[in-house]
Amino acid sequence: MESREPPLLPLKIKGLSREMSVLFCRDCGVDISGEPLFRRISFTLENGEKAALVGPNGAGKTTLIRACLGDVRLESGEVQILGSYGYLPQTPVVEDEGSVFECVIQERADLLQMQEQLRELEDKMASTPSEKIMEQYAVLTESFERQGGYALEALVRRILAGLGLEAETNSQVSKLSGGQKTRLALCKLLLRGPELLILDEPTNHLDIAAMEWLEGYLRDYPGALLIVSHDRYFLDRTVSRVFCLENGGLKGYTGNYSEFELLKVLEVKTLGREAERLANKIAKLEEYVRRNKAGVNSKQARGRESQLQKIKPIQVTKVDHGLSISLGNGGRSGNRVLLIENLSISFGSRTLFKNVELDLRRGDKVALLGKNGIGKTTVLKAILQQVPFKGTIRLGANVKIAYYSQEHENLGTTGNVMDEIRDVSKLKDPEIRNLLARYGFRKDDVFKLISVLSGGEKSRLALCKLFLEQGNLLLLDEPTNHLDAETRGVLEEALQEYEGTVLVVSHDRYFLDKVVNKIAELKSEGLLLFEGDYTGFKEYKQQEEMKVTPIEGSSKPSSLDQQESRNLAREKKRMKQLELEIEQLEEVLQTLEEELASADTNYELAMKLHEECEKIRHRRDSVLEEWIAGND
Repeated sequence: MESREPPLLPLKIKGLSREMSVLFCRDCGVDISGEPLFRRISFTLENGEKAALVGPNGAGKTTLIRACLGDVRLESGEVQILGSYGYLPQTPVVEDEGSVFECVIQERADLLQMQEQLRELEDKMASTPSEKIMEQYAVLTESFERQGGYALEALVRRILAGLGLEAETNSQVSKLSGGQKTRLALCKLLLRGPELLILDEPTNHLDIAAMEWLEGYLRDYPGALLIVSHDRYFLDRTVSRVFCLENGGLKGYTGNYSEFELLKVLEVKTLGREAERLANKIAKLEEYVRRNKAGVNSKQARGRESQLQKIKPIQVTKVDHGLSISLGNGGRSGNRVLLIENLSISFGSRTLFKNVELDLRRGDKVALLGKNGIGKTTVLKAILQQVPFKGTIRLGANVKIAYYSQEHENLGTTGNVMDEIRDVSKLKDPEIRNLLARYGFRKDDVFKLISVLSGGEKSRLALCKLFLEQGNLLLLDEPTNHLDAETRGVLEEALQEYEGTVLVVSHDRYFLDKVVNKIAELKSEGLLLFEGDYTGFKEYKQQEEMKVTPIEGSSKPSSLDQQESRNLAREKKRMKQLELEIEQLEEVLQTLEEELASADTNYELAMKLHEECEKIRHRRDSVLEEWIAGND
């Protein structure tokens, strides 16, 4: 994670206004191993604009960002950033010491230093008061409050809670997991609040609740955003412009990700029709010249030939990765596929969850959702009999399980791609090569070592092995991780056509809307089942929170949900009380500050009013912090 002042690079871009822009990129090119990755890339990002950078795996999205930041050498072109910026890489390095809270709040060392200066002035006012010191204190206090100094701690706690680190507030940074450190780096960046935020896959390691919190935070963010993400649902709710990097070039589109997809389809169709029209015109002119070049119409033929020389055919680039994912089917199962009754799992003295009930029927496609750490993957492993549990798990007749692990545990650590398939099938080498080609491995790709495969390549190979298992009950753990948008789309189509039963753990809400027909929300006290896709489930949850009648077709809320509804009502009442108290404290504080300003040289009265102001301000900040925490 980086947060830097802009580099001082001279740049003059003809035709581009820099009055409202924070990022300029003109005619940029980068080579990888001596070969051009992209050339003549130009774009601008305006103040407050929120844009996505998308494209297939390997197109160079991260490389382009690093080139803009000066971390990758440009073969051509120039870049300028006007204003402060912060960068979150996919794997940020966090080496801070101390607690999580201390690590984050240090990002605003400027406010902490100002706070220390205020304390020093307060000590001077108490010992040797003077008009000059009071004036300095008044000016510094106004600046500190204007920059959010009094609400700083509350904001830190709000961001930590929003990104799922509330429980680790007092934990040592050195004790955090890799995913928690990534979220910590994002917390620090959001608190710093630079004029330009550049985020590379910011939803990695976030559960759905944290993603939705981040969406809301970024929508209200006053600065500019440039986001690289495969999370299409996230992009739909955060950006209003999309830059697509592919085939060595970049093109900008207005709108969110869904609008970009529609524009791309229309663009390809329009370009195809225009290319066909022009090709027909060229063919007719060529035929006319051929027939009349030596006849009485030779003069007209020479004119047509001159026209031909001026016409340039439209080249339509057809990107065909040849992906054809199939998930097989191990024969028809019985109507009841999986029955889970009174399932509970504990590790030591800690109970992950209890009272879990689930009845899967043939053809069900169910998403298992829940907070990070609640035990979603553990449920899948319990079904596979890989972890100890209490309760009952029964498979139906003729059920054959096929499992996809997000950690790719079923892939070997040695050998190459061909070896991996040879070990689990009786296919001959030509058949293996044909199969691997359907999953994007062609020519020498089939001899790549497993150890050097990218995340996306490992995911495609794991899907290929999943096909070979020929299961009629698929247990999928984050199957879209590392896959680009095209491959995700192919996988979605394969699952839509799959005739078996699916239980999937995924944070990809766009994927869930396309594939599943039921949502199972896992909580520590049990499982809530909803019939519908993710968007319908989200609407249902929002209506529950607003105490509106559940949407048609949704399952009735359990006693657990009724209790949560009552708790929510009490919490809303408490929030109203806090809002009223904040308003009253603000009025009292304003009156005291006006009296303090008119105290002039009456130091004894001034000190008394100052102490009262500090007490009221401290109480207001405490109530404000509680109100912010309650509204996350």
